[in-house]
Amino acid sequence: MTGLILLAGLAIGTVTIPNPLGSYIISEAKASGYIEYTPIEAFDLAKDICTQCHTEDRIRMYCPRCGPPFVAVVPHMQTFVDNYRKTKPKLKVKGMTEPQAVAIVQVYNAIVGNWETDFREQDILKLIGGYELLSKLFLTPVEDRPIEYALSRREDLNIGHLSGASGLGATKAKPAEKAVAGDHKHKEGDDHDHE
Repeated sequence: MTGLILLAGLAIGTVTIPNPLGSYIISEAKASGYIEYTPIEAFDLAKDICTQCHTEDRIRMYCPRCGPPFVAVVPHMQTFVDNYRKTKPKLKVKGMTEPQAVAIVQVYNAIVGNWETDFREQDILKLIGGYELLSKLFLTPVEDRPIEYALSRREDLNIGHLSGASGLGATKAKPAEKAVAGDHKHKEGDDHDHE
C-alpha cells in the first residue's frame, strides 16, 4: 500500500512540478489527445509545425479560391511530411498526430478563415478520408470548437489575407450561418500572390 501511494505521489509530482520529464509527459498526452490544448498552445503548435515548410506570409495568403478548407488540407500535410522523410531522410521535419491536426485546423480557421460552408459535406468528408477526429471536428458547430471559437475573437492574431479590410466577416466562420455564394470573390488587382 505504501508503495502504491509513493508511486502515485511520484507520478503526480512528475506531471505537476515543472521539470523536463513532466513537460514531456504533458506534451505527449496532448499530442495523443488525452489532454486538450489551450487556444494559445494550439496557436504556438500551429506556428511550430506549419512554418517548417510554409512561411507565415504564404499561410496568410491562403484563401478559399486557392483550395479546400483547412479541415481538408491539414491531413494531407502529413502525407507531404511522410514523403519528405522518405525522400530527404537527413531533413528533420516534425509530423503531427491527428489530435494535433484537429488543434491546428481550428487555429487556421480562426485566424485565416473558415470556408467549410462553401463546400459540400460529402466532398469535405471524402477529402478528409480516414481521419476520424477531423471528420468529427468538421461535423461540430464552430461555437462548440473551443480553440477556434476562442481564437476567432482575437483580432490581434488574425492573419487572414483580408485582415484589416472591410468585410472581413465574410472570411470568418459564423455560428449556424451558411456562406453566401460570392462572399469570397476577389476583385481584379488584389495584391494576392498565388505560387
